[in-house]
Amino acid sequence: MNRSRDTMKYSSDIVVIDLEATCDGPGKFDLSRANIIEIGAARLDRKTLRVADTFSELIRPRDSSISPFITEITGITADDVEQCDTFDIVMRQFIDWYGPRNRSILAAYGVYYDIPLLRKECAAFDIPYGKNFVGGALDVRSAALLMLADRGKATSGLTLEVVLERLGIDSLDLNSHRALDDALAAAALLQFYHTGEVSLPEGSAR
Repeated sequence: MNRSRDTMKYSSDIVVIDLEATCDGPGKFDLSRANIIEIGAARLDRKTLRVADTFSELIRPRDSSISPFITEITGITADDVEQCDTFDIVMRQFIDWYGPRNRSILAAYGVYYDIPLLRKECAAFDIPYGKNFVGGALDVRSAALLMLADRGKATSGLTLEVVLERLGIDSLDLNSHRALDDALAAAALLQFYHTGEVSLPEGSAR
């Protein structure tokens, strides 16, 4: 299952993203009502898969407030984001950091959540998604499923934390449900999928 770095053929860097968003409570996520409150990203070099750079910003939501449920799982409060920029400003900063659309591809752990939410927020602020990002995104969760199945591990309940534990790489000093840390954890899974190793820079997480 593990691939050598010498055999990898990625033609562009991989930017692994993670989003935290508003939600009323457990099982009450509504994409149409959700606002992104934090974006984190880790850029993986296309040749080495090492973390080349990171991005992390809190965002002041426009349409919905931060519920006690979200504060409980993320630690992010309404006071934390009160003086932060709105999505349109932060997203333009992210696009500048991301660079030309054909130089990188997006990846996320569970693209069915992050990418539709990112597209929705871009549309709400008239930011042309397709002008800045190529098509779809690489789903790190699929790679995690393949690794678990290959090792005879259970493939149910695949939260990011569960996958890291089942693969024996849960000793990373990362805080779950914070965008940058979850992006780095997903990046670590992609590294592990290809090389059997994890190489996160010291001090890259919170």
